[in-house]
Amino acid sequence: MINRLLKIKQFMTVTLAILLLIFENVSAQESVLVYSNTSPPDNAANVYGIVPMIEELKNTISMKLVPGSQLFDSRTALASIGGGIADAGEVISSYSRSDLKHAVILNDLMYLGRNELVVNAAATETLLLNCPNCLTDYAESNTLFLSGAAAGSYGMLCKNEVTNLTQIKGKKFRAVSASRRWVRALGGIPVSLSINDMVEGLSRGLVDCIVGPIAWLKSYPIADDVNYIYAYNIGAFSFATMVINRDKWDGLDVSQKHALWGAQSGVSARTVVRLYVAEAIKARMIAKEKGIPINNAGPDIEEFWLDFRKDETSTVNKVASDLGAKNPKEISNNCEKY
Repeated sequence: MINRLLKIKQFMTVTLAILLLIFENVSAQESVLVYSNTSPPDNAANVYGIVPMIEELKNTISMKLVPGSQLFDSRTALASIGGGIADAGEVISSYSRSDLKHAVILNDLMYLGRNELVVNAAATETLLLNCPNCLTDYAESNTLFLSGAAAGSYGMLCKNEVTNLTQIKGKKFRAVSASRRWVRALGGIPVSLSINDMVEGLSRGLVDCIVGPIAWLKSYPIADDVNYIYAYNIGAFSFATMVINRDKWDGLDVSQKHALWGAQSGVSARTVVRLYVAEAIKARMIAKEKGIPINNAGPDIEEFWLDFRKDETSTVNKVASDLGAKNPKEISNNCEKY
């Protein structure tokens, strides 16, 4: 009887120890802030943008990077972060138009400018200081916007020949957001493919070209399928580099919030400069090595763009109004003044 009681006591002791370890591990996992995005681990957005932030904050906030669409893709990023599948991550507002009907205006105005540094500053300042409805959009999805970036050096990365305006007509282009209007205006056919699907889309011939930053030749595995680059450097696409789950944010203490907020300017600057400015240079080097001709657009497309952008603000305002945005003109005017 005594031996049996001792065995029961030993069993209970071991069981209690195991349960305590489990609870400790669960608690430790819950305290880690999981950041996720669709970029590969070795993408400059992670190497120079997110990883340095994690290292900078390691003594204040325990963070973990889960890259490469492991937790969500571009189309489900906002809902996934708001639902707690990830604690924070990158959000492209054009994939969540109905939820971010005010914030997406800043994205849709991409063809008003061409410099990613200027567009990033204009979009971020407008959103944080002059667009309470933009912040409400994120709040209603149980999220909080912390920082943004912008992509520039736009052109067409093509499998089939496009070296001038006339060759655009009738071809299929992977294009999202305002780039769809741009492609239609040029006589092309826009095709909706997420970033996750565009590589295969180009490889399989679903599209003739990708409309995007030249830097993508370096950032994504498309160099073997790109045979021509038509570079015009028109348009700059803003997006959110860090959106955080509101419950996770509320669970941080004051010092953690201050530290995380303070790290955002570095994330934003490094993302723009290293991912788009620097990688655009590297992409041109790759093109030269692989014998991919880069055809720089002439004055014809410059004139076309200046005419195209005249109606862009009113078009974007109309699209936003149809989505239910309350004051699109006020938002676009704030962004335009830059």
